[in-house]
Amino acid sequence: MPQANQNRLDKLKKEHKALDEQVKTLYNTTNSERTLKELKVKKLKLKDAINKLEGESNGKENKSH
Repeated sequence: MPQANQNRLDKLKKEHKALDEQVKTLYNTTNSERTLKELKVKKLKLKDAINKLEGESNGKENKSH
């Protein structure tokens, strides 16, 4: 994988993990369904971008988990 893609992948994974922690925290501290939904949507978009980059590095368009 080119270094630029690896750097992007690393950044996306870190952001995804941070959002995951934020969602877990909010489940325990808030009743704001809208906030949780927005974070979950963002998290899913990041996961899609991660999967796309990982798939490209493996010579595939999409990689399912």
